[in-house]
Amino acid sequence: MRSCNEGAFPFLFGFAVCLASTSLAASPGVPAVRSASQDYVEYAINNLPNYFANGPIAATDNTPADNPITNAGAMLGRVLFYDGRLSHNNGTSCASCHQQSTGFGDSAQFSEGFEGGLTPRHSTALANAAYYERGRFFWDERAETLEEQVLMPIQDELEMGTDLDQLREELAATDFYPKLFEEAFGTPEITNERISKSLAQFIRSMKSYQSKYDQAVQAGTPANPDFDSVFTPLERQGADLFLHGAGRCATCHSTHAQVADRPHNTGLDLDNSDPNDDIDDGVGDGSFKVMSLRNVAVRERFMHDGRFSSLEEVIEFYNSGIQDNPDLDRGLRVNGEPLRLNMTDQEKAALVAFLETLTDETFLTSELFSDPFEQLPGDYDGSGVVDSADYLIWKQDFGLTDSWADGNLDGTVNLADYTIWRNNLGATWEGLSTSTSLQAASVPEPSSMVLFCAAGLGLLGWRRVTSRRFYASSDR
Repeated sequence: MRSCNEGAFPFLFGFAVCLASTSLAASPGVPAVRSASQDYVEYAINNLPNYFANGPIAATDNTPADNPITNAGAMLGRVLFYDGRLSHNNGTSCASCHQQSTGFGDSAQFSEGFEGGLTPRHSTALANAAYYERGRFFWDERAETLEEQVLMPIQDELEMGTDLDQLREELAATDFYPKLFEEAFGTPEITNERISKSLAQFIRSMKSYQSKYDQAVQAGTPANPDFDSVFTPLERQGADLFLHGAGRCATCHSTHAQVADRPHNTGLDLDNSDPNDDIDDGVGDGSFKVMSLRNVAVRERFMHDGRFSSLEEVIEFYNSGIQDNPDLDRGLRVNGEPLRLNMTDQEKAALVAFLETLTDETFLTSELFSDPFEQLPGDYDGSGVVDSADYLIWKQDFGLTDSWADGNLDGTVNLADYTIWRNNLGATWEGLSTSTSLQAASVPEPSSMVLFCAAGLGLLGWRRVTSRRFYASSDR
C-alpha cells in the first residue's frame, strides 16, 4: 500500500487512507457492570462453608499476601478475562478457551488460537484453581504463580499473540478501563502487574462449593458427610468406591475440594521419552499437574491432551488401561504391576454417578463469572462512549459488509447505522450498567456530499476490516 501523502492518488482516496489509519481497532463491546454490584468477597471469602475456609482445603490456598481478592479487582479481572482486546486481532479472549459452562475449561480437545492454530495441550479447567498449595500453573507447572501464568497466553504467538505494550495502549484508549483500574488500584494507571493481579483475583474467586456433594458434607460433618440422606444408592456406592475403594481415587484427588498436592504420572503412555519428542513428558517423567475434579462431569474432554471424551472412558482407563510406565506413581502399582481394578459395569456406573455430584450449577450459571460485555449502540470504535470518532468510522465504512459499524447487523453499513449513532450520541458504557436511558442528540442528517464521499470510501474497499468483526457474547 502506498503512503497517505503520495500525490499520484486522487484526493478522495488519499483522504480515505489517512482517515482509516487513525481509527481505533474495534472490540467485542463494553462492560455492563460496576464493581459495587459484584460482591466477590462475599462469594469467595465470607460465604465459604467452614470446611473450605478452614482445615485441609484452606491449607492449599495459593493466594499471595500482596494480592487478596477485592470486589473491584476481581470485577476488573472479569472484564479483562472476557475482552477480545487481549488478543492480536481483538477476537480471542481468555474465555474463548475457558468457558463457564464447562467449569472454565474447553469443550474442544485443543483450543483455537487467534489465527486458527491449535494449542498442543487441552485447556485446564479453572474452577478451584486457588486450591493448589504448590501455586504453580499449566499442566507442566512452568508458571510459578497464577499472577505469572495469566500474562503468558496473552503474549503466546499461537494463543493470543499480542504485545503487552500495545495492549496497555488499547486499554487506555477506552473510557472504561482507566476508571476500572482506578477503582481496583487507586489510580487509573494501567500496568502489566495490575493486569496480572486483577486476572488472578478473578480466577481465584472461581470457587465451587455448592454441589450435591457439598450438600452431603453440610448435612453431616466434614469428617462424616451424610451421603445416605442426600445421595441416591448409586451415588452412594460411587462415593465409597472413590473415597475408600481399590481405585484409590482420593489419594490424588484429596480433600472435599478434590484437589491434588503435586503432579502425578498416571500411566497414560508406556514411555515418557522419545528422541523425536512425540511424547509429552509434562513436568518431567510423564507427570502432569492434577486439577480439581469439581464440575468434571461437564468438561467434555479429559487429560492433558484431551484424549478421552467421556467419564466412562476415563474410568475404563483406570480400570484396565494404565500403562506399565517406568515412572508410574507408586500408588498405581500393585506387586510391581500396573493397577487393574476389574470393576463391574455397576461399579463403573456408580463412579460416574458420584462424579456427577461434584457439579455445581450455581457456579456454572453465576452472573459473577459470566460474560459482562454488551453492545453500546453507536459505539463503533468500542471506546465506551458514543462520540464523533464513531461517526468517522461509520463514514469510512459506508457500504461495507464486514464491519463493526454495521450497528443493526443487517449486513451493510448504511444510513440506518448512522441513525443508531445519532440517536445514541453521548451515551456511555456506564449507562448500560445503571439502566440509564440513552438520550437522543440533535444531530443533522449527513449531507449528500458526505454520503457521496462515504460511499466512495466504502466501495474502494481498500482496507481490511476483519479485526473489527462482530463477536457476540462468550462464543466469540
